[in-house]
Amino acid sequence: MIMIRISPHTYPIQQSQRGSALVISLILLTIITILSVSAMRSTNLDTKIAVNHQLKELSYRAAENAFAQLIANPLTAVRPETIGPENAVANPDFYQSLGVVHQPDISADITMELIEVAPPGKYKFNGHSLNRTSIKYQADSVGRVLGSNTRTTNRMELVWIRN
Repeated sequence: MIMIRISPHTYPIQQSQRGSALVISLILLTIITILSVSAMRSTNLDTKIAVNHQLKELSYRAAENAFAQLIANPLTAVRPETIGPENAVANPDFYQSLGVVHQPDISADITMELIEVAPPGKYKFNGHSLNRTSIKYQADSVGRVLGSNTRTTNRMELVWIRN
């Protein structure tokens, strides 16, 4: 059998490894991970805020469109003689917008309530007093986005002039 002797100076042994590069890289990796998670949470929150704002805007538009439809043709919501001092007339789904591409369906309800029947000459219209009976109503419109809990309530007063 042949023996080969290896000299200790042929392969130097490192004597001072302490693992400092590993510790520093783990600290940097932890910092980068925390920053990434924080950025993702911030992005998700911003997206939720934008979606909620869009839904609120859509419900507001539904309520305003119901008022526009009411002003264009007020007798579709109520006949003036059907509302008494103690009751209000509700019109569910008075306005609907269905089937718009990339937008949820919206609708609005209108509720009309009698405020007063004014004698001739009480109100002025465009600065002129009219010798006609005026009927003042309060109209409430509740716009909503179907498929969400978003609601917007708008209120306005209307005056019908009767002969």
